[in-house]
Amino acid sequence: MEHLSKKLLTSKYLASQICGALLSHWCLMLLLLLTVIMIASPQMLSFGTANIGAIFSSSWLKLLSVSLFVWLLIAVCQTLTNIFSLRREEAGITWCQISILFAVGLWVVGFIIVFDLQSDKRFAAATGIAGTVVAWIFQDTIKGVVAFIHLRMNHLLRIGDWIKVPKFGVEGTVSHVTLTTVTIYNDDTTTSSLPTSVLHADHFINLQNMADGKTYGRRMMQTFVFDSSTIRKLGQADIDALRCDAELSPYLPASELAEGALNATLYRIYLFHWLMRHGKVAQNPCLAVHWLEQRENGMPLQLYAFLTEGSFEAFELLQSQIIEHVLATYERFGLQIYQRQSSHKKEYITAMKTTTGEGNKS
Repeated sequence: MEHLSKKLLTSKYLASQICGALLSHWCLMLLLLLTVIMIASPQMLSFGTANIGAIFSSSWLKLLSVSLFVWLLIAVCQTLTNIFSLRREEAGITWCQISILFAVGLWVVGFIIVFDLQSDKRFAAATGIAGTVVAWIFQDTIKGVVAFIHLRMNHLLRIGDWIKVPKFGVEGTVSHVTLTTVTIYNDDTTTSSLPTSVLHADHFINLQNMADGKTYGRRMMQTFVFDSSTIRKLGQADIDALRCDAELSPYLPASELAEGALNATLYRIYLFHWLMRHGKVAQNPCLAVHWLEQRENGMPLQLYAFLTEGSFEAFELLQSQIIEHVLATYERFGLQIYQRQSSHKKEYITAMKTTTGEGNKS
């Protein structure tokens, strides 16, 4: 039975998948079939005693059959949801979860019909009170249902989407979505489960379109703090050295290479033109290399750009290459990145002074 169920579940046809899901819950099917037989032919189980037949034909048996049917429907829908999640069949997931809602409503309607309560005024009043209490107890579940419908109907969340939930520090790939829970496989190989209502009520970021290359790219924003004391005007010898540098000169406009130009200005212009010509840096929606407000430890230079590599590995590799290029070229403009002097450097300077005899002068 189990082997046949797995075989049917792996089929590409929906009817076969439903049959496989039913067979995986054959115990429930057997119980449901038994209760239906009891309701249809109570005399078969009377054993010569009329009272037993009356019990098996009672409303409670009918309610049991409705409950088993609803239980079986929910179990089948949950099994199919797991299959559809693995295959990323979004429509199937949505309809399975809606069917679970339908099953819950079916049980309530069945309860009312079985006990013939629809015309009882006292029952209507009791139902109102009970409904209020249940809504208060299960308010998070109700919020989750509303959130699920909102997210799915507006295509805001799909299986396989790369999302961030800053409030909870969660970032990873959506692996499972139900009426009440969203399961996320994190980048650190752990798994997080969040209430679906959280994604509706709080801020979350869907990065999937960016990763799929459907946007301008992924934003890079890197800041380098330069020592203000190294910002100066360049002499003619410095300008000639830059003009003769085969790696730098193609990105420096000739009109900017004049005696007296600031090295900070030329470096900013160089980086901007270098990024503009980079094959994996998008010029839209924004590309900027600009100085930020002066800090007590130096002048910050910010590179703001969008890289066309959206996946984590490719983006980090490209960003690292750009950072390394910045670190490899700033000294050729006479600039220095600010770095607080470490204790090891202080000890080294003291030792050098002692070795050269400067420390013995008095």
